Amino acid sequence: MSSPHLSPFSLTRTFVFRRYFTLRSQVAAAVRVDPASEAAHQARKCRKKEAKNERLRNFYGWCEGCAAYGSIF
Repeated sequence: MSSPHLSPFSLTRTFVFRRYFTLRSQVAAAVRVDPASEAAHQARKCRKKEAKNERLRNFYGWCEGCAAYGSIF
């Protein structure tokens, strides 16, 4: 069985991409210094979490409803 051929630059690429992602998140956090944009960001985040929680409540409510009927489903 042959081992996969790895490029000598694969570790370098990984290092560079990790640094890029770290830098990108730091820059994005620094850009949102404006209180209005920060408030809008938090509001979007809150709406997204509420939508997710609603989906989960609906799904688990449906599961409990089916479980109440036993093995019909």
